[in-house]
Amino acid sequence: MNLTSDTKVAEMTIAAFEDMKRQMPISTHAAYNEMLQSVGNRISQQVFWDMPLAEWEFVVFDQNEVNAFAMPGGKVGIFTGLFQIVKTEDELASVVAHEIAHVTARHTHERISQQMVIGAGGQLVGIAAAVTGAGVAGLGGGSYINMTPMIMGLYGIGTGQAAQAWDQKKEAEADHIGIMYMAKAGYDPNAAITVMERMVELEGGMGGNNYNSTHPSSMDRLNALHSYLEDALAEYEKSKEFFY
Repeated sequence: MNLTSDTKVAEMTIAAFEDMKRQMPISTHAAYNEMLQSVGNRISQQVFWDMPLAEWEFVVFDQNEVNAFAMPGGKVGIFTGLFQIVKTEDELASVVAHEIAHVTARHTHERISQQMVIGAGGQLVGIAAAVTGAGVAGLGGGSYINMTPMIMGLYGIGTGQAAQAWDQKKEAEADHIGIMYMAKAGYDPNAAITVMERMVELEGGMGGNNYNSTHPSSMDRLNALHSYLEDALAEYEKSKEFFY
């Protein structure tokens, strides 16, 4: 399901990200910010042709949650709580690449469209027209509706409600695409295994509950990542010509 154009989705999420920066505290932790900028710049270069409309921006939000997100407009947010389990640039790259992969695989486009159907009810036709043609409030093309609350709810940000879980197929696809992105950007794909092992430990420490609603079944994901590792390592070896 896709009720939106790439251009309008990018505009919508860029506007929503600006609202998020006004509503949520931004971290001034120098090491966290430096790490994210370094990782984000390298990975964004590898996904240029997959996200040509992106206006890249990488922000560390001062929120004690183990979470991260990427938006179709090229906006990437990391919560400071993630650094409980991410210790190196390679490890952070595995998370950033995974979140961006959800975008390039068009999972977020589908979720936005689904949210419009589920949440809009009788206003669906008007919202769809606003997003695909007339414009969205604050985007210069119209004033029908402010989509920021819906976008934030989609990611489970600042709403007091958990985001809808990705299904296992979409998680597997984003893991596969993401580990290849990070390898092509010169990051060791073994770090993705390390991070997922910590996710499994974290879930175990929570009595088997998922560490958040957007990342189910860490053990299944860990097993799948092992199956992608050989191809990712081959790309990593090729990348050393450019990054080392």
